[in-house]
Amino acid sequence: MAAAVTAVWISVAAVIAARPVTAQQEPFRGLDAYIAKAMQRWKIPGLSVAIVRNDSVLYAKGFGTLSISNATPVNDQTLFELGSTTKAFTATLAAMLVSDGTLRWTDRLADYLPGFRMYDPAANEEATIRDALTHQTGIGRAEMLWLGSNATRDEVVHRLRFLKPQSPFRSTFSYQNVMFVAAGEAVAKAGGDSWEGLVRRRIFEPLGMTSTVAEGRGLTSTNAALPHGMDHDMAYVQPKFNSQNIGPAGAIISNAQDMAKWLRFQLNDGVVNGKRLVSSAALRETHSPQALMTTGAAPRGTGADSVPVTNFSTYGMGWIVLDYRHELAWQHSGGTLGMTSQVGMLPEKRFGVVVLSNMASAALPQLIMNYIFDRQLGAPVRDLSGDMYTRLLPLRRRADSLEKALAAAHPVDARPPLPLAAYSGVFTDSVYGEANVTVKDGRLELQRGYWNAPLQFWNATNFRWVVPGAATGPLFIKFEVSPENVVTGLYFGLGADVRLLTRRAP
Repeated sequence: MAAAVTAVWISVAAVIAARPVTAQQEPFRGLDAYIAKAMQRWKIPGLSVAIVRNDSVLYAKGFGTLSISNATPVNDQTLFELGSTTKAFTATLAAMLVSDGTLRWTDRLADYLPGFRMYDPAANEEATIRDALTHQTGIGRAEMLWLGSNATRDEVVHRLRFLKPQSPFRSTFSYQNVMFVAAGEAVAKAGGDSWEGLVRRRIFEPLGMTSTVAEGRGLTSTNAALPHGMDHDMAYVQPKFNSQNIGPAGAIISNAQDMAKWLRFQLNDGVVNGKRLVSSAALRETHSPQALMTTGAAPRGTGADSVPVTNFSTYGMGWIVLDYRHELAWQHSGGTLGMTSQVGMLPEKRFGVVVLSNMASAALPQLIMNYIFDRQLGAPVRDLSGDMYTRLLPLRRRADSLEKALAAAHPVDARPPLPLAAYSGVFTDSVYGEANVTVKDGRLELQRGYWNAPLQFWNATNFRWVVPGAATGPLFIKFEVSPENVVTGLYFGLGADVRLLTRRAP
């Protein structure tokens, strides 16, 4: 992937060694050095951390730089994409409207979204705000419905009607984004504003989150981290994440100082500056277990500290509700195509942590949060970052070996069985929209939404598609060919969510 990405390369290690910007007393001895060392190990260009205790901000600090190509230091005002930690804002908005009496958790989505439909008749008739906010509608992730797509938010909601469920309605927890979009749009309709306007007016402004925005269009701040991906231990700059069509599920951009205000608000039971913004009962619903996620213990420590640190994990509304070392915890991670965030609280200790980073799929934000939790709880001090890095090394080596074996099994002079023009055309699907395959400069190219990249023939009717900046890894596109050697469709999707796109008649 790195070869296909245009990036300015400099020494990552030199960048990460940059000293923290804000001179501030460490709440725990050695925390700054631990974070800086962990960033260097995991090759995270930039990161910021905030810690809250008893309605006070103990710590808010930046580390590293805005990007590998911009040596401007990160500070506590640097903006990062929050990804799915946005979901708690949407759930809190719903709780505010429940407090007002303008919304009920049991209200049907269709009551606010007249065009709303679901494939499953039972879900179509009964799906509520609560169902959507707790991931219990039965549909799978179907990320390609919105990811890399030009579909608007309204189109994302419209396409839900064509998405077959992966489990029966209300039978199990099934994490996904698109129903959170529907929930956010329903809440906005109930509140008489757009989702962006509502979250700004009801949350950002009262809390004094003056730098936070609901999505990135028109963002003019120069103090904004750039997104990054990782390829074989080398960081590269990613294109910025297009979050407009996923809004309520993952579009907010914020910084450590503003997120500290968000933590204080949550830990203070919905009260800010002596003013209650949401009823205690409504906010409590978002923090209460609604759907079982896992049973049994995970993850475990090492050596003498080998007891489970987590015994149960449930989903509330926009929050994962679990135990951490026998303490109640509320937390959620967030990931975009170039950033990873982690927000977590120990409510009975009135203690909270936020970690923001400019690296996709990074493990470090959660490891730093857990390390800080351990220090607060007086647990044995463990190098969680080093332990996890060591555990992942065999998996990374195995993945590298598999990739090399796959490449070795692919003949460099392999040619597709049909002329390139036979594969060209427009392929359509009710959920994923259109994909356009063309012949350009003697090779095939596939464009779908704002993603466009060459198709490399692999074998049989399979082609490899690597989109610069997509952070999905290679996707394999399989063409459907009739016995008469006519291309009739192509299979497109991510993971298990692969669908057949039918070739449109010329």
